[in-house]
Amino acid sequence: MSAVVAKGQRIDHLSQPKKLPDAYQEDRRSVYWLDKLPTETEGTTKFVVNKHQENLCKPKSIHNEWTGDRPTPKWEVSKAAQQAEASERVSALSQSKGCHKDFVPERPVRTQVSKAAMNASPSARIEQLAKEKTYEPLKIKESYEFDSYVWDQEISKAAKNAKCSDRLETLAEPKQFHSSFQFAKPIQWETTESSKKAIATLRIQQLARPTSRGKTENYDPYKVSSAAVHARPTPRIDELATPIPRKVRQKKTQNAAGN
Repeated sequence: MSAVVAKGQRIDHLSQPKKLPDAYQEDRRSVYWLDKLPTETEGTTKFVVNKHQENLCKPKSIHNEWTGDRPTPKWEVSKAAQQAEASERVSALSQSKGCHKDFVPERPVRTQVSKAAMNASPSARIEQLAKEKTYEPLKIKESYEFDSYVWDQEISKAAKNAKCSDRLETLAEPKQFHSSFQFAKPIQWETTESSKKAIATLRIQQLARPTSRGKTENYDPYKVSSAAVHARPTPRIDELATPIPRKVRQKKTQNAAGN
């Protein structure tokens, strides 16, 4: 009984509304937050600011040494400036920069030929170099003259009796085939006598026979046996056959699509 009474007191305590704090103030309905209501109403609101706010509201003062813009870009030159004389350093800086001692100006497009060049005569060596090079005509023969005896008369005896060195003979030899090189087999080749008389082994004859169906003549290759129908895969095969979870999508039914 005491437990029921304690439970009822706890519920009554929780059901009581929350008390407001002592410093609580209700929301002010006016936009202006005034501690006291004004005694006189003049129709306008008076703003009260402190000294720092008054200083911030003032415009920025002009500097003591500030001078305004000149009224015109032209101004009078003082007499001191008119009678001033430049120093040696200023005079030296005012002089234009001189050209280098080895500077040569560009030549004009058309140059004048001197009289000495006009009256000059070339030397014998220059005349020899100025002549164009002459070549002897090439000895071109017709195709029917390639095997003619005329070519033997034009070949010198030294060329006929010339012998090449050992190094040239070595380089002139054709490249030998590899020791394991085999030529390509012909498309058609003769069957050897041993292959013609060869007899298959018992194992080869056994493998060459077709699968025996027994006494069943009407064999249906597409018929599934009862053992294959009732066969069940192993847990490992089920695990491998299960698709990846991230690739599985729920099939949409017609009712779900209508909703």
